[in-house]
Amino acid sequence: MNDCNDEFLTLTYRAPHFKPIKSSISASTSDVRAPYQRDLGRIVHSSSFRRLQTKTQVMGAGEGDFHRTRLTHSLEVGQIGRGIVWDLAAKIAEIDQYYLPSAELMEAICYGHDLGHPPFGHGGEVALHGKMKRFGGFEGNAQTLRILTKLEHYSAKDGLCATRRLLLGVLKYPVSYGEYGELAYTKKPPKCFYDDDVAIIERALEPFSENDTKVFRTLGDNGKPLHKTFDCAIMEVADDIAYGVHDLEDGIGRGFLKKEEIADKIRNIFEDCGIEEITAGSVKLSLDGLLDNLFSKEPSKRKFAISILVGYFVGQVQVRRQNLFDSPYFDLTVEMPEGPRKAINFLSKKITYENIISRPEIKTLEFKGERIICQLFDAFSENPLDLIGREKLDAQTEGLTKVLDEASAKNSDWLKQDGPNHDIIKRGICDFIASMTDASAERYHRRLFEPGYGSSTDELL
Repeated sequence: MNDCNDEFLTLTYRAPHFKPIKSSISASTSDVRAPYQRDLGRIVHSSSFRRLQTKTQVMGAGEGDFHRTRLTHSLEVGQIGRGIVWDLAAKIAEIDQYYLPSAELMEAICYGHDLGHPPFGHGGEVALHGKMKRFGGFEGNAQTLRILTKLEHYSAKDGLCATRRLLLGVLKYPVSYGEYGELAYTKKPPKCFYDDDVAIIERALEPFSENDTKVFRTLGDNGKPLHKTFDCAIMEVADDIAYGVHDLEDGIGRGFLKKEEIADKIRNIFEDCGIEEITAGSVKLSLDGLLDNLFSKEPSKRKFAISILVGYFVGQVQVRRQNLFDSPYFDLTVEMPEGPRKAINFLSKKITYENIISRPEIKTLEFKGERIICQLFDAFSENPLDLIGREKLDAQTEGLTKVLDEASAKNSDWLKQDGPNHDIIKRGICDFIASMTDASAERYHRRLFEPGYGSSTDELL
């Protein structure tokens, strides 16, 4: 709903000719940026984007100053996504080039794809879903859509006034929570968007055929949606590359990954995938050369190896038609050949999980974060007006305190009430907690549960 005119922009590639539009802020100024440039600018300047700087990626956000946070990860995904777009533009058929996203749009999608992640990474996500199962659930990507369309107040009611293509680009899971039925009541959040946002998705899909919309929103037998847009497919590949390569770098930098323990594993999997050397542009590295640089004590050599790895995987991305949709925007997708895809999956899932995520230090942080989120949710649910405050509640969701006042007037113990107001209150509490950084969640928890900590002058956020 860019331009705040309550209308989604029509799906287009880069319009070579466009007229400046009147700014919604001042009638005396004009905004000469293209729509997707405005999308990018609004995300970069949003509070949700800034908060990612102290939200957990894999390792805790406060556990050192080298490794990635959600913010640095998002920036790197944006850079990789932009690289994929330009690489594809140089090698795919001209007819398919028309449907490539602009570099600004791809950066906006990549920067925005993790906005909805709560504090403490996937532990926080599991905790919030556990508390929200009966009230519409919680899922990080679903929360991203909610932030873009409702919670970020660039406009009074339409969030960041995002373009249709941005919304569909970040929509990794085009199936609503309610469509999962009993499958939604699992420990891990179902891959979905919230039922409250069905109208937004339907509106975003208005330009497309009934067949495309139906197929696009198909839930697979594996319990996950089967399809995503062309833009979203590019973003996901960029995300996979960032996870696989940059988490590897973090693990080496923190000393979790030792050459003597994993170098042979990396060499073997690359050889099994038919990868005998790593090529990026005019640079070629043998596997031995790659590993020597990767585990070098000289930071410049490690950075060189990481750069070559990223460049190699970016160059492997290919466009494929699925022959399932009327619109190329859905029918086009991206993939890697089997060998490189197997290799990046090995790095992102096997190496990272077994040697980093499964370590006691990381599991302890995940467990701790999950408990903090659960206890905060229960405490806020007992008395959100006093413990969160009217100003913060209304700043986040207009009219939420009015709903709370009405609920309290009917029943002092509003927790025992059912109905839509109860759902609204729970969602508001969930939104507040999800917006927290790791550090602010810890401070709130200490003030609530740690005797002797905190004073009236302490700053919570």
